Amino acid sequence: MTEQKKSPEISIIVPVYKVEKYLNECIDSILAQTFKDFELILVDDGSPDNCPALCDAAAEKDSRVRVIHKINGGVSTARNAGLAAAQGNWIGFVDPDDFVDKTYYEKMLRAAKQAGAELAVCNEVFMEEDGSLCDYQEQPLRTEVLSREEAIHRIRLTPLIQAATRLHRRDVLEGIVFPVGKNYEDAFTTPEIIEHATAVACIKEKLYHYRLHPASIMHGKVTLKNLDEIDANYGLLACALKYGKKDTAFLQYVLMKRMLRNTKKSLPPKQRNSERVQQAEACLKKAGREVRQQGACTLRNAAETALCIANPQFYFNFKYRK
Repeated sequence: MTEQKKSPEISIIVPVYKVEKYLNECIDSILAQTFKDFELILVDDGSPDNCPALCDAAAEKDSRVRVIHKINGGVSTARNAGLAAAQGNWIGFVDPDDFVDKTYYEKMLRAAKQAGAELAVCNEVFMEEDGSLCDYQEQPLRTEVLSREEAIHRIRLTPLIQAATRLHRRDVLEGIVFPVGKNYEDAFTTPEIIEHATAVACIKEKLYHYRLHPASIMHGKVTLKNLDEIDANYGLLACALKYGKKDTAFLQYVLMKRMLRNTKKSLPPKQRNSERVQQAEACLKKAGREVRQQGACTLRNAAETALCIANPQFYFNFKYRK
């Protein structure tokens, strides 16, 4: 009788597209993990460069590596394909141009299990394209365990929004589908994921290394696709209001106003009154109406929001101190 193969404890999903300059560093950092019981799923999203060959080479060298080759459909389709194939009890995501500390998954899994939490999350290092440190760094998390309600209170924090800085127990991702054709796919899915959890284990250490690119969605040329950020952030705002976190909702609303204003200014003049811009404006008006109806527009919330924009780290220390 054939012995059934044991499922790995963690499935690590990496969507791969046009990152041959960075991919080996990413893969090597995962294969060097001190925690060994994982599978690495490399999803080649129809990459036109040497990435498919690099993925296959990694699979030949290490039996924990599995490769999926698919037609290009975007990062959400690649992540969804990885999720469908994943066999682990826990799910992690790593972006292909980033890398992780060798203790990343050991510490994340330990923190989650010790806390009885369905999610673990850590701080991150921001890098320039060449791997050097960015001038801007932040450390919004301290080592502690958050309830679902408090995690939603802090839902704006970058490590909580990003899928790659979280480790997920498999059941919290049940029914989660990353939105195809949308930018800011992490923010679109974060509210539902956190709502599926009862607790979130936070780690103060910066275990994830995030690379910023001038041509990325966040920092590249502004197009109408950038307006997806308005819709994604409305979801964060609605979640905050659902749980009575009015200060978080007000902060989200102010940030949405800034996002829309800055995006419109950067768009070509002919696009500034387009149907897509009008949709974003309608979303913002809806958000404003809801925060006013819920009584979130207070002087205290306005002052805290101004502090967050002016000095994020001071805000984190002030807002979330013990």
